[in-house]
Parts: sequence; structure tokens; C-alpha cells
Amino acid sequence: MKFLGYIEGYYGRMLSWEERGRILSGLERHNLNSFFYCPKEDSFHRTNWKESYPDDWMNQFKVFISMANKKNIKIIFGISPGLGFTHSTDINLLINKIESIQSIGIEHVAILFDDLFQNSSGVTHAEIVNQCVDEFKTISFLTVPQEYSLSQAKPDILTSLYLKDFNETLNPKVPIFWTGNQVVSKYSSVEDIQKWINAFKRPIIFWDNYYANDYCVPKIILESYQSLHFDATKLLEGIMINPTGLVEVDEICIDFFGNFINKDQTEAGDYFKDRNLPNELIKILPLFKFKINLKEAKINLKDIETLLWSWHHPLKFAIYPYLHMLRFMLLQKEHTSLSSLRKRFRIIN
Repeated sequence: MKFLGYIEGYYGRMLSWEERGRILSGLERHNLNSFFYCPKEDSFHRTNWKESYPDDWMNQFKVFISMANKKNIKIIFGISPGLGFTHSTDINLLINKIESIQSIGIEHVAILFDDLFQNSSGVTHAEIVNQCVDEFKTISFLTVPQEYSLSQAKPDILTSLYLKDFNETLNPKVPIFWTGNQVVSKYSSVEDIQKWINAFKRPIIFWDNYYANDYCVPKIILESYQSLHFDATKLLEGIMINPTGLVEVDEICIDFFGNFINKDQTEAGDYFKDRNLPNELIKILPLFKFKINLKEAKINLKDIETLLWSWHHPLKFAIYPYLHMLRFMLLQKEHTSLSSLRKRFRIIN
């Protein structure tokens, strides 16, 4: 596949340059080849997309690109120009910004129209991408439509006016990112993916929010990657995970994703044992699943409390709020006021 890797595309957090370097090392370790830069909290990416990046940021991004090149990792630069776009004047601002990014070594650019929360024209969005394709012959363009999951396609993927107009107008060589049947999809079958391909008839990159937690903070998912059947990967242009922005967690997510891609069937418990992480953490791993069944989990509250009060490790700093929330919920497990939290964290029984 052409794109396998990591998306810095979440709300609420941004990585430091040092942390991005750590992510690159994790990708390299598993022969994953792509890092997609599109953090929602970068104001120049989205809210103030018309403004130029400061010189200091450009210099650091150039160093980051060079680091990635040495590891054979593609950097995809993302820009989200949907807010306040007036086609007659702003296309030149967008072209100028892409030109400045190209000048420091970027060869892959994604134009995103996700989460605009406004009525928009699929034709207009596609034409923005097409003009950029025409302007930059040596850049590979990708895009995210405003409706980027099956659940958002109104009324469905085949009859959505926005997607119909977007897909028919968009240059047929431009791949789209798609999050699956839901914005956060637990599993996508071969049949699901074939349905997407039949609808769009263009390359599709799976934007996978399986490990994401910006919608359910402080929950953390630490389980083996299982979003897809491996056969499904043969149908896609790429698969990229958009996790948490907590580097200690995201390095683990990359390991699990890399294991899947490389057909390494190491179980999550064995993975944590190999890293010499405490047995108390291994015993409560059922609480770090995408969907949690408390009846099957057999959790001892003392294990959580040991981790909270007596364990000292960089990973603890990342999962500490979730451990606290779990302790509170287990102590108050019969309280009806927690039903909304249980639903949010996908906790049953």
C-alpha cells in the first residue's frame, strides 16, 4: 500500500517536534511509510489557514521533513481551507501557502473539508482540489470530503448530493480519506470496503479513528489492532491511524498497528510483559478495550489503586486520568448518573 502510518489529526493536543521525531522512529521500526500532519489545534492549519506559517515553524518543519526522508517516510502536509473560503480570492492564498510548503520539500498535500459544520457544495470543494492539482504538477494531492463516513452521508453513500457532486467533479486520480461506516469504526469488513470502492471508483485511504480518544477523554484504548481483516488491506490505497496525541500511548498504538501490517500476532498481554510493565496493568487490560464488558473483565480494584499510587512510569502520566475515572466508576458502578459516561466509554454490564 502507498500510505501506511500515523495521522496527527486530533482535537485537543499537538505533538512537540521531539515527540514527532519519536513517532517517526516508531513508524520506521515497523516499515510504515507515512506521517500525515493535520492537527486541529494548529491554528494555521484550519482556523487561520489563510495566514502564513511563521519562519520558526517553517524551519522546524523543514528539519522534520529531512528527518523523515532519511527514514523513507513520506510527510503529508494537510491544510483545511473550508472555513471562510471565498473562491474568487482565496484560491490564490491557498496556492501561495502550498507553494511555500513545497519549497521546503513537501511532495504530498491533503486538502481537508472535514468538520465544517455548515452546508457546503461538493462541486466547490472538488474544484478547489482540482485547481491545486492543475497548479502543482509535481505534488501528489489527497483529500478529505466534508462527509467522510457512511454515517454522515445523507441519506446514504450512493444518493448523497454532496458526495455525488464531490466525487463526479474531483480529479479521478485524487484519493480520498474515509473513516468507514462510522466516524469511529470498530470494524470494517472486506464487503464494507468494496462498497466504498464501488461508490467512489477511486483510491481510498482508510483514516482509522479506532485508537482516537478526543471524543471520549480520558478513555485510552490499548489493545491489538483489529479494525480490518487483513485481506481488506489489499483493496485500499492506504491505512493510517489517528490516535491520541499522547506520545507514550501512540507509540504503543503504532506497535500494534505495525504488528498487524507485518502479520505479527503478538497478544497485547505478551507485548506489555515484554516491555516489563507491571502485572497490575496487564490484569486490567480488559478496561482498555474499544468495547468493555465488565462481567467478563474480572477486575480487582486494588490493581488500579496500585497503579495510581505506587507505579512510576512515563506511560502512567498518559493514562493516569483514565485510571482515576475507572476507579471512580467502579466504586460507583450502580449509580444511575454514570449511565452517560458508560455509554461514552462503551462500557456494558
